[in-house]
Amino acid sequence: MLFDLIVTAIGLVVLLVGASVFVRSASTLAVWLGLSPVIVGATVVAFGTSAPEFLVALRASVSDSGGLAVGSVLGSNVTNVCVVLGLAAFLRPLRYDLSLLRWEVPVLVVGTAGFIVLGSTGTIGHVGGAVMFLGLLAFIGFSLRVRPQIAAPGRQTEPEADGGWHPAAWAGAQLTLLGIGVFALALGAYFAVLGATRVAQGIGMSELAIGATVVAVGTSLPEVATSTVAAVRGEYQIALANVVGSNIFNLLGVIGLAGAIGTLPVEASLYRFEIPALAASTAALLLLAWPRGRIGWIEGALLMLAYAAFVFVVLVRGGI
Repeated sequence: MLFDLIVTAIGLVVLLVGASVFVRSASTLAVWLGLSPVIVGATVVAFGTSAPEFLVALRASVSDSGGLAVGSVLGSNVTNVCVVLGLAAFLRPLRYDLSLLRWEVPVLVVGTAGFIVLGSTGTIGHVGGAVMFLGLLAFIGFSLRVRPQIAAPGRQTEPEADGGWHPAAWAGAQLTLLGIGVFALALGAYFAVLGATRVAQGIGMSELAIGATVVAVGTSLPEVATSTVAAVRGEYQIALANVVGSNIFNLLGVIGLAGAIGTLPVEASLYRFEIPALAASTAALLLLAWPRGRIGWIEGALLMLAYAAFVFVVLVRGGI
């Protein structure tokens, strides 16, 4: 048991390091290309911080641990709203452009509804998964069209200026870091799923509960770090867009591709708590953000308290 916990912890740490390297290099390249902060947060950073969930779910789906895959996504989305956004808002009230709600948030609502409807059949199979993943590709494509760029591609960045790098050499270094990040993510996902599955089997806890708590929190650490730092620095657009974008990637990308490759089971019992909690977290994000374009420390504290209640119920339902 102790060995399995160590393996899980090592996997999550490698995931976190890999996501950090990936997000930093991808974000730097995106800004260098002149993309707006909302685009960077909702697509590039969101993809990077969702990569751990994606690789965990993909690995779980092909190793017949579908409950772990679904649980990690459900738990991660709730964690993103309640912990990632809640902590960021608690540390420093978030102010943002309401235009975010006119595109990214509606896509998240539609994605959540789509998952709930498709999952009600008991499985998300190849066709349903493929449709969800195509929806993600459409979201990325339209995002690049509706969000204007803020600078000319190829503009000089601080690392480039400080080190005197040639642009081609600098871009090559960033691409190398991207590759290292992807390798670390894949390796971390393998160990995280292996260890978490064995722990679940050893203590009689369901794969779903392990995925929705331990794995979900571990794979959400990149979002926690990214959004908290962004909020403290006053980069509110990236902080909120990262959460919204990550949840979109989790539902449409992670569940979609994992379902398209290996059918994912969606247990009927999820509709008694976990899936309603997912819907409630999405609704809370919409309701909190819409009236004022601001999420304050009180709302942040309430979100974190709601997450504590979520974990308690999941653990009770999971056999703890």
